[in-house]
Amino acid sequence: MAYSVNISVEAPIENQIQEITYDGQEIYQTPLSMSESLAKLAQKIDFSKTATDHLRKEPDSSERGEEDGSTKDSTSFQSSLWPWDSVRNKLRAAMTEVCVLADVLSVAKQKRYMILDPVPQPDPIPQAKDMAQIYARKKALASAAAVLINGGDRLRATQNEAARNRTIQDFHIELLRLRQNWRLKKVSNSIIGDLSYRTAGSKYAQTGIFEVTKAEEEPSTSTSPPPSPGVAPPVKQTSALRVTVPSELQGVAYIKVMCQKGQEDMCSANINIIGSSHPVSSSDLHWQQRLEAAQNVLFCKELFNQLAKEAVQLQSPIPHMVVGNQIMATVLPGLQMIIELCHSGTGKKSSSPQNQSPDHDHVLEHSLHQLLREVHHKNTHHPFPHPSSAPIDPSKRRCLAGPNAADRHQLLEMSKRYIHCLYYYYFVIQYYTVY
Repeated sequence: MAYSVNISVEAPIENQIQEITYDGQEIYQTPLSMSESLAKLAQKIDFSKTATDHLRKEPDSSERGEEDGSTKDSTSFQSSLWPWDSVRNKLRAAMTEVCVLADVLSVAKQKRYMILDPVPQPDPIPQAKDMAQIYARKKALASAAAVLINGGDRLRATQNEAARNRTIQDFHIELLRLRQNWRLKKVSNSIIGDLSYRTAGSKYAQTGIFEVTKAEEEPSTSTSPPPSPGVAPPVKQTSALRVTVPSELQGVAYIKVMCQKGQEDMCSANINIIGSSHPVSSSDLHWQQRLEAAQNVLFCKELFNQLAKEAVQLQSPIPHMVVGNQIMATVLPGLQMIIELCHSGTGKKSSSPQNQSPDHDHVLEHSLHQLLREVHHKNTHHPFPHPSSAPIDPSKRRCLAGPNAADRHQLLEMSKRYIHCLYYYYFVIQYYTVY
């Protein structure tokens, strides 16, 4: 009888072929590492088989081999074993189990050897580790925000300090503010502005042209003694613009109305738009105040010019007199009204007395404003011509059809009336022509 012989077969050095492509190229598997090969060999060991099971199977095989000729050899082999071999194997197995139990107890007692991870359960409450991470992130964000806020405060303080120490503002910013309030245009290399009321319908001959230039930086040469160390010196704000106003429009102007009976002044009233009748140096005024004062002078001159024109054209039993800057009109016998244009602060002698009454009549101001506004409205709204033959221009009702939102029916009715009027004028002309 042939005996079974164990043959050890070693794996070839070449790697196994994983895939062969259509073009004949062979793709090999990557070789196993030492850990992977050890795991593969460990999987082949059957740990369920113990040494006692192997010893129990050996006597059974010896009994079955009595019929064969090899029974003598197997019995002789079994008899050659140590007599206390079974006891030794049991003691070894018991010792192994005790060692394993001791290792398990030591691992369970001392956490440094092993951590027993529990079964994860869905917990809506975040764990302590997550909360610690959240708190750490919040603290980091708060510190970063504090750094940014401190930097922004420093930049803001630096800008405020620079703006406080800056005596001359930016030219373009000042020009933008000037453009928002006044009419400007660029002529060649200069900037020209207009103070007149021509856009409202004024036809006054005097122009209100002013020029805008860039102010030059004045050197800081101060002869005054230095201030005390505890008191900060006042910073004088200087504009970057320089406004050049004509000499005719400089100073302060207002209109004064007086009623006299003989040589006695019965009442008087002043009309001053800007609210100040005392001249101020033009160098001390801001460009906005200078332009407002110049426009007030232009307004008073135009208003006085219109009053003088109407006083000359008005037919009265006692003619009115216009002498210089005064209009004298006789209202009733013995009662005379004097309208005077007062303009001061131009470097020449003022045309009004120095002791002026500060009274301001708002009713008279409103009436004169309304008078000048009506003149401007008539200058811009010219009526259509009305020849004696026929009204060829649109009627007043038809001119108001747009603002009154007239519908199609009303327009047709106006057209019919217009045609009827044409027929009427035509028959009237024919009648007077024949007869």
